[in-house]
Amino acid sequence: MVTAAIAKSNLISFVQPDYPQLAKVASIAGKVRAEIIVDESGNVASVKLISGHPMLAPSALAAIRKWKYKPFEVEGHPARVQTEVEVSIPENVNVDDLIRERKFQEVFWLNQKAGQEAFDKNDLALAESKLLVARSAAEERGPQKWLELCGVITLLANIKFKEDDFEAAENLYKESLALHEKHQRPDEAEVAGAQQDLAYLYFRMGRPNDAETLYRKSVETYERRFRETSASAPLAAYGRHLAIGYFALSQIARSGQHPSEAEDSCKKAISYAELWSDSENPRVITTTCEALVQPH
Repeated sequence: MVTAAIAKSNLISFVQPDYPQLAKVASIAGKVRAEIIVDESGNVASVKLISGHPMLAPSALAAIRKWKYKPFEVEGHPARVQTEVEVSIPENVNVDDLIRERKFQEVFWLNQKAGQEAFDKNDLALAESKLLVARSAAEERGPQKWLELCGVITLLANIKFKEDDFEAAENLYKESLALHEKHQRPDEAEVAGAQQDLAYLYFRMGRPNDAETLYRKSVETYERRFRETSASAPLAAYGRHLAIGYFALSQIARSGQHPSEAEDSCKKAISYAELWSDSENPRVITTTCEALVQPH
């Protein structure tokens, strides 16, 4: 067994591992340790993982296999040796930041999951307490965790919506939408989703003009996204949002005494609802709209 320090002194060709895109997006960084065997020619003959994040390890091991060493000698002859190596991904890892990220991962996801589960069980007080902890963890990490923060803020808004605290819900939905608009293009699907959340609240609050403006922006985005993809999962997701958006627009037009607009929106809602088959909601949309568009 050769010490890591001696092995490093014999290293003549180092390859830095690529930073996996998924790890980068998730802000996962760290060190990967491996046990290697270097053959008589100085090539890495085998690599065995000792420690490292699962999203970083494959890239690290692939790079280590390409390393080249000056042949090690035992009693004057080239020898096969075993040693341990360590590599950082990305190359310059900030240890303090790594510790903060590890703390975030532990605190945020545990409380976000618990909050979601409590919300699903209608335990709103518990859900709010857990989600506030998750929100604090995301805010401590700053702008790099804006997407996680948006998700938590939206869940907190949903709690206030269920409690009929519409003023608090509005402030939270607007905060989530503002974050999306700050970090994404205006035609991103996530922005449209945040617009629909706020639009539905306005619809329930009896503010049809505000709701209509946001629903029209959202369906314009989803229509564009729908045309640009052929994958079944996104098509179904965009179709669901379009069915909801056009159905809401039909009800707004109907309440405003605009029957032709209501009928046009209903026809679109029916066509998109056909792509959405995972709940009773499509049936509500199609039944209501079919009655509206029947010949008089």
